[in-house]
Amino acid sequence: MIKNRYFYLFIILILILIKYNYNGILKKPILGMSMAINEYYVSIINDFENIKNKYIGQKNTIVKLKKEVATLKTQALLSSAFASKLNSLLKDKSMTYNPEVSLTMAISYVDIANYNRVWLNFKGLKKDKIFGLLYKGYSAGIVINKNGRAMGLLQGDPKCIFSVYIGKDKLPGVIFGNRNSMIIRYIPSWMKLKVGDEVYTSGLDNIFFEGVRVGKVTKIIKEESYLSAEVQPYAKVPVPGFFHIITDLTH
Repeated sequence: MIKNRYFYLFIILILILIKYNYNGILKKPILGMSMAINEYYVSIINDFENIKNKYIGQKNTIVKLKKEVATLKTQALLSSAFASKLNSLLKDKSMTYNPEVSLTMAISYVDIANYNRVWLNFKGLKKDKIFGLLYKGYSAGIVINKNGRAMGLLQGDPKCIFSVYIGKDKLPGVIFGNRNSMIIRYIPSWMKLKVGDEVYTSGLDNIFFEGVRVGKVTKIIKEESYLSAEVQPYAKVPVPGFFHIITDLTH
C-alpha cells in the first residue's frame, strides 16, 4: 500500500510539472515517454485488429467450405443409391452393376442468350461419346464433345435427346428438349398413357442407366400416326452448379 501511494504521488508530481512547465529538463523526457507509450498502444490495437480480421476471414471460409462439402456429399450418396437399386434389381441374374459417375461443375453459359447450354469442367471426353448428366438424383441433360470442350445440353435444349420409359408399364419413347419443358415423340397411338405418368430413363441409349427420374406427363397430344406427351422435368438446374456425369455404364 505504501509503495502504491508513493507511485501515485510521483505521477501527480509529474503531471504538475508538465502542467506549469516547471522544469524544461524533466518535461522533454516525460513527453517522450508519453509518445512512446501512445505508439505502443496504437501498435497493439492494430495487431489486435489484424488478428481479428484474419480470424473472421478464416471462419467465413470454413463455413463456406462446410456447406459445399455437405452439398457434394448429398449428391454422392444419391449416386450410390442408384447403383444400389440397380444391383438389387439384377440379383436374380447373378449380375452386378455399378455405373461410374464423375463430379463436375458448370462454368458458364455457352451463349448468354441461351440458358440451356453450358460449359462444363470435365476432362473425360471421348470423340463420339454422349454422356448422361445428373442433378440431385434427376436427369439434367446430356454432355457432348464440342471442339474438345465439354458442353452440357440441358433438358430444355431441342438437341437434348435420350430414350425413356413412361409409367409402370414401361411404355417406350424418345424425349426431346422443349424450352422450359420436354416432349416425348413417336409413342405408338395404341398405347395407353395418361397425364401424371412418371417418366424415367430406359437405359437403352447407352447414355443413362435405367431408372433415373425425368419428370411427369402433363399433356397428351394426338398426332396423325402417333402420340406425343409433354413432360414437366423434376430437375431445377442452377448455373453455375454441381452435376454428376455418368462416365461408365458397363463397369
